[in-house]
Amino acid sequence: MNQNRKIIKYLPHLGLLALIVFLITDTAPIILSASNPEKSSKKMEGSHKEGSHTEGSNGQDISQKEKEKRMGIFHYNEGNKSFKEGRYDEAIGNYKKALHHNKTLKQAAINLSTAYMKNLNFDEALETLKVGMALDSTNPHIHYNYACYYSLTDQTKASMEKLQEAVRLGFTNFKQIETDPDLEKLRQSPEFKSGTFTSNTKISFEWNQGDRTRGIDL
Repeated sequence: MNQNRKIIKYLPHLGLLALIVFLITDTAPIILSASNPEKSSKKMEGSHKEGSHTEGSNGQDISQKEKEKRMGIFHYNEGNKSFKEGRYDEAIGNYKKALHHNKTLKQAAINLSTAYMKNLNFDEALETLKVGMALDSTNPHIHYNYACYYSLTDQTKASMEKLQEAVRLGFTNFKQIETDPDLEKLRQSPEFKSGTFTSNTKISFEWNQGDRTRGIDL
């Protein structure tokens, strides 16, 4: 009789213990699932977050140099988007960031100088052209941009010389030369109106209207 009373006395405790055991075993898989990195923290291919330097890495362990290179390309591409939409201040900011991450990205220097000229920031444009020249002194687009800079700043003789050098180095977009508004003052010069701006090259002018930007893609 006494033994039965003891069992009855402990029945509530046994029931509570059984409930606790049930709850623990029932919730354990949820806890494990939430802490499983393969299921809860996957990275998408090509994902990028400012400052994370993981653009396109898919979570791979890449060198700091490669991270900086990718960040440079990211900001360069963003700058091109802004440039094509006429948002030159935004383009300038992105090109400067591109050069901050990748100081040898000559395409960013070329397009940055163009964006500065679009905003009539000629001092900054000249300094950027000097950077581009230091990176690649034989790049025809750098010399072409110099020609535009000199034309915009009323230095038509220097503009003509740089345009000649650009063509000598391989610049062949003659239609752009004929229509680029940045070269308008040069086109009004006697030397250019003669139709000859190198000893071996003559241009048949077609005076079409329109703005052709000098953006360069990688």
